[in-house]
Amino acid sequence: MPDINIKIRSSNVFKDGVPPDDFEGDAEIETERLKFPWHCEKGIVDNMKLLNKEFNQIRGLNPVKIFITGPPASGKSSYGLELSAYYNIPLIEVQ
Repeated sequence: MPDINIKIRSSNVFKDGVPPDDFEGDAEIETERLKFPWHCEKGIVDNMKLLNKEFNQIRGLNPVKIFITGPPASGKSSYGLELSAYYNIPLIEVQ
């Protein structure tokens, strides 16, 4: 059976701010260049509102408000309930 000696290395992509082992040059400059610009250093939970805002802005999603009006017994509540259930949005009724 042949003696197989395999050396597995991780990619340099996952080494935040660490120059490759075979790098020749100024290590400090290369370290700064390779630092990943973390957007949410505190984590997703602490930045949930910011992430939601950016997600909506980038995709051009704007909040939609639907106002249903009409005479009594014209089906406003029925249509409101159907829209609320279909789009999974809250329904606010004024009595």
